[in-house]
Amino acid sequence: MNFWHKAKAFIIKDFIIETSYKVSFVIQMFGSILPLVSFFFVGKLVEEGSSETLAKYGGEYFPFALIGIAFTRYFQLAVTTFSDSMRRAQMAGCLESILSSQTNPKAIVLNSALYSFLSAAVQLILIFVVGSLFLGFSFENINVFATLVTFIVSVLAFISFGMFAAAGTIIFKKGEPFGFVFSHLSAILGGAYFPITLMPNWLETISYVFPIYYALDALRLTILQGYSLTMIAQDLYIICGMTLIFFPLSLYFFEWAVEKGKREGTLIQY
Repeated sequence: MNFWHKAKAFIIKDFIIETSYKVSFVIQMFGSILPLVSFFFVGKLVEEGSSETLAKYGGEYFPFALIGIAFTRYFQLAVTTFSDSMRRAQMAGCLESILSSQTNPKAIVLNSALYSFLSAAVQLILIFVVGSLFLGFSFENINVFATLVTFIVSVLAFISFGMFAAAGTIIFKKGEPFGFVFSHLSAILGGAYFPITLMPNWLETISYVFPIYYALDALRLTILQGYSLTMIAQDLYIICGMTLIFFPLSLYFFEWAVEKGKREGTLIQY
């Protein structure tokens, strides 16, 4: 009960802060759908069935890109939101007091991202609603259960890298490397906007290192082609394997970073 009370308090606090900037709140919500228009018209340049690289996902570019845009935004948030909350606390000069409170530092950093995940979920739904109502995106083949399982498993994997990014922010302050690698770089190399088979062989090989490739591949197949969990089992095994390895490591690394900052007195620096 104590955990849920604290989680609720974090959500309410962040909601009050976010909605106090009303114009920014509205722009953020509706700004998420603007890239869809660009990719919709880019998709017009690719004739249906003309690309062998898209045949696996139904042959159309726009549905391929829409799923990439929508879920990549969410996965990027899972990586960056923890480090962003730590950075805001650094700039406000309250990181040391927050991490030195009676609440476990890991619980603090996880709770600090709850509102961001809820807000991003609303944006994710908004993207698909607009794509479905106005841009011709279809859910007729979707396997709902397999899609939800894949989404949840994938988010857990990216939370692991988000904890690494939060620890990096505590150690390096500005310019931590984990968020860049597992958010922006992985989006390009992981096939968020185009099939990785279009890239040179050496870049395609690097793409298999990033969990976003397996997450997007599985989500596209369950949404566009109706694949079951059995049919995407290989992608899920890889994602789960990465989560089992990196999630406990990320928690340990974050705790180590906090203790290091306390010993060296660097938590007050920004």
